[in-house]
Amino acid sequence: MTDANLTEKLPSKPIDFVERNDQRAFLALLRDWMAIFLIVAFSIWINNIFVYLVSVWAIGIFQFAIGEALLHEATHNNLFQNKLWNEQLEFLYGFPVLRTISSYRKHHFPHHKGLGSEEDYIPEYYEMLGLYKEDKNLFWLWFVKPVIGFAIYHFLIDAYIHLKNLDWRPFKSGFKVSLFWLVVVIGFYLSGHIDILLLYWVVPLVWCFPCYVYWSEVHDHFHTVSGTRSNLNFLANLLTHNNGYHYVHHLYPTIPWYKLPEAHETLCPENVDISNGLFDVYRKLSRLTA
Repeated sequence: MTDANLTEKLPSKPIDFVERNDQRAFLALLRDWMAIFLIVAFSIWINNIFVYLVSVWAIGIFQFAIGEALLHEATHNNLFQNKLWNEQLEFLYGFPVLRTISSYRKHHFPHHKGLGSEEDYIPEYYEMLGLYKEDKNLFWLWFVKPVIGFAIYHFLIDAYIHLKNLDWRPFKSGFKVSLFWLVVVIGFYLSGHIDILLLYWVVPLVWCFPCYVYWSEVHDHFHTVSGTRSNLNFLANLLTHNNGYHYVHHLYPTIPWYKLPEAHETLCPENVDISNGLFDVYRKLSRLTA
């Protein structure tokens, strides 16, 4: 095969990266849920407070991978080939974090359509966080405030946004979320393991998960030239299903998560808003404000 023929076969247009793969979707979900199960089992086996604290933050990462990254993919109908599955299987990635596909779409689609405008929630969110204040302390706002308790407030606001407009009639979205959690709570209670549910799901859900969401939201759009920043950190993208490739996602939201790195390299390799993680962005912005 000549170089010319090889070049012709390389994907070069956005449509070349658009596909759906059910096997990849189920494997991604299996990886995250298995990781959580193994972390919980290891922490219980070690029975040490320091291991527990590390464990809840590790669980929070995979809660983010499930309830933010994969839910986000399902919201764009990128997770499964059958569009209906993206909603019908939301009990695997939405209900566990008190979210639904419909509620996520209500605030996420305007964010895509009017990035940075009045219909986008991001500017108001940054205002609430205090990021627009001239005398802001970035280290406090980015790394201390969410960890010491603001995350719980963030979680309550997020849960309210996602649950307030649900349809609570029988067999509708609100009813399904309630039924899901009723079954989960009763199941853990009857098995005598309600403490495991509280310690290893609820605690990371209200403390660690919203911290990761907080950091992701701040990283993705704050103080950018193009409007959207990409995080090319290998480990972060490995753990969160390429959630860091945000710029190319905003340009082409129908490209699935596993094609984003390749799409980024092909379609927008010269994007000016590139980082290797939140600490990298913090370091750069600290220099600007020094």
